[in-house]
Amino acid sequence: MMASEAFYSLFLGMLLGMSGQMLRVVVGVKKAQEKAISEGREFKDAFDTKRLLVSILIGATAGVLGVVSLYWGEKEITREMALGLIAIGYSGTDFIEGLVRTKIQPRSTPS
Repeated sequence: MMASEAFYSLFLGMLLGMSGQMLRVVVGVKKAQEKAISEGREFKDAFDTKRLLVSILIGATAGVLGVVSLYWGEKEITREMALGLIAIGYSGTDFIEGLVRTKIQPRSTPS
């Protein structure tokens, strides 16, 4: 595989992983909006832009990992491949965020 093909594959995985994560974002934004309304707050107070950007980067990372682990060296981009990478971005973000929450963030000690 030439360097340009490798870059293209990684970039495709990144974009499709981000797309999968954006599907999750739509649901999350809707929930945040409903929660803000129910609590009598403005949406901008309930929305965390930094968390949005981090989650999109996690989706991109999941997409790249999906390309490397499943589709590396494939010559043709199929619909199934694209949908698979979108699904990896969607579900992989859940997995990575859950891992970070439980394994990497320090646990609080009981009082």
